[in-house]
Amino acid sequence: MYLVHTELLNRKADSCIPQNLADLLHTLAHPDDGVEHVVIHPHPGHGVTVGVYLLADHLRSAEETAARLCRRAVAEIGPLPGWQVGRSEVPLLAPYGLDGLID
Repeated sequence: MYLVHTELLNRKADSCIPQNLADLLHTLAHPDDGVEHVVIHPHPGHGVTVGVYLLADHLRSAEETAARLCRRAVAEIGPLPGWQVGRSEVPLLAPYGLDGLID
């Protein structure tokens, strides 16, 4: 299982984060995405970090799946148009240059 952090960026985030965003994202996940749990961490004046716990064969696949889920959300959830998907990475590995070691 991987925990992937994906950024949803919007400077006006405070006024338009759906209260049930984690549930909405989980609902948008396809069965083969392997999504087990979703958490939201708001960052006032910046956006939110979406924590996606998912099952995947490889780190890169997990990161791509989380980013794809968030792009799907931006496209399909009413209050999210205008948002952008930023970085999507497993925390603690990428900052140390270890993301390329696990494929």
